[in-house]
Amino acid sequence: MVPISYRRSSQFLISIARRLFESLLTAWAAVTFTFLALRMSAGDPVGVLLSRGLASPADADALRIQLGLNRPLATQYVDFLSGLPGGDLGQSLYTSRPVADIILEQLPYTLALAGLALVITLVLSVFLGIGAAWWQRKPVGRMLQSVSGTAIALPVIFVGTLVLWAFRAIVTSGFLHLPPTGFQLFIPALVLGFSNSGGIAWTLQAGIQENMQAPFFLAARARGVRNGLPLLWHALKPALPPAVSLFALEASFLFTGTVVTETIFARPGLGRLLVQSILDGDFPVAQGLVVVAAFVYTVSLGLADICSYFLDPRIGREV
Repeated sequence: MVPISYRRSSQFLISIARRLFESLLTAWAAVTFTFLALRMSAGDPVGVLLSRGLASPADADALRIQLGLNRPLATQYVDFLSGLPGGDLGQSLYTSRPVADIILEQLPYTLALAGLALVITLVLSVFLGIGAAWWQRKPVGRMLQSVSGTAIALPVIFVGTLVLWAFRAIVTSGFLHLPPTGFQLFIPALVLGFSNSGGIAWTLQAGIQENMQAPFFLAARARGVRNGLPLLWHALKPALPPAVSLFALEASFLFTGTVVTETIFARPGLGRLLVQSILDGDFPVAQGLVVVAAFVYTVSLGLADICSYFLDPRIGREV
């Protein structure tokens, strides 16, 4: 007879392997779609250099040969995929520099912004979600739920513009002295953290409220579990896996999609690099950023699955 613990471990490993395969398949599809879409929509990218007077016909022909653009599309695709395991993302059309080096130059700015925004998102979503559920019949609970709804309803561009105007007015009036570095990092992170906290807070709130009506919660209360944190944990723990998955999605978005925030606050980073590369027609850079985004999404969702299993082992049996 196979021990229960062994069966659970096997089910967990099979579930993780299946989800890893699904994530890799999704990443491959995203990379393939981007590879084909950029080449079909942009036409001849070297022709853009010629039209702008940035290269002579001879230089353009040499660049096509150097980048392999004179070869069949299928050959370019195979070469691109074969270079990914070694970190080869191609070369920029404009600077001829490795795309990986260009991305690494902008990565620290996005990491700083996304890391601080994640901390703010976590704190706000936990406070808003748990508070709105635990005090649902009190005015403070309804107020916290309204704040979560506002965070969901208002787009980042509106919140960012409003906060930018407000803080500039306060600083200009002399009422508040904020260092330039603090303004360039903390305020954008606060905007991102607030905007991303609403969905997670509502997920937590809905899960806790549902669990507070479940038989296991009523049984815990009947057994004499003390009111407060011990009783709250009974309702909170089963509600965490969906919130963890959503938090992983938000983390992936923050590390790869801070286009609007970086543009509003004039910050360097991967988001602005993506917009600039698309506008310039530098498709190797845009293509490399999509590969990085696909990798981040795959890793984030994989870690979320593992965390969700340890929070609720029943997930491992969903094979």
